[in-house]
Amino acid sequence: MHQYNPLITFEREGPHITAWTSISSSPVVSEDPKEDHGYGCLTAPLRQRGLEVTVEYGLSDYIVHAALPDGSSLIISPPQEPPSEDPEFPESWTAIRHRDTAPSVYEEVYDSEPGGPDARYGGSIPSLLAAVDTRLDQLGVPPRPEQQRSSQERVADAVLHRAGFIAAVSFDGERYHRLPTAMTDPTEQRRAVTQAFAALQDQGFTVLCDSALLTSKGRSPIDRTALPASAQPRVSAALAPSPSAGPRTVRTHLARPALPPVRPSTTPGR
Repeated sequence: MHQYNPLITFEREGPHITAWTSISSSPVVSEDPKEDHGYGCLTAPLRQRGLEVTVEYGLSDYIVHAALPDGSSLIISPPQEPPSEDPEFPESWTAIRHRDTAPSVYEEVYDSEPGGPDARYGGSIPSLLAAVDTRLDQLGVPPRPEQQRSSQERVADAVLHRAGFIAAVSFDGERYHRLPTAMTDPTEQRRAVTQAFAALQDQGFTVLCDSALLTSKGRSPIDRTALPASAQPRVSAALAPSPSAGPRTVRTHLARPALPPVRPSTTPGR
């Protein structure tokens, strides 16, 4: 399961008011990575969309099987007959959606084999996932965290913009919002922050804000001490670089480990 934590933090930095957006989620990973047989780059994105995913042995290599909400299945496979010349880096992929029971379904979602409609992409996994994501979107499968994050950020951007905030980028490249520099009147600032505060709460965001930044009619701010440590607001770097800024999470791509050296050649799939 994914846990989304949309958090907006309002801070005063001298005469300026800033709003920081933090939308994070915990990824879904296999309980036993060995069960993915090196296909984690495919199984993880599918599981992140709430699908039940397994990796099974096909005719000459492993295949990825994902159960879809409408009762059909998505099968993602490297070359099988003949098998890939380089099992670690297949030169092509196919993605087939099918259902044996009525009404039966057989749909080619992606085919980058020689002569296929997507042959120009070869063994590109990003191209494969892009095509699969497009079809899953059309089938109404819930988005993965990155897609949800983008949607939530757009909502926060719109709310803050309506309240008078301006999008900006800090010295370390992080996006945030601020009130216009010319807006120095405390009453006007409190009015803008209060408007944004109430609208963001209505949209389901968690909002942290010093009560001094709100008008007397504003809602009671959330007690920072009641939140878990992971939800505490960051130290703002909007106006100057901060040498004490914490480390950032960087995604890495792990190479697919080699498959077992000996494989059966006639074992039936699924």
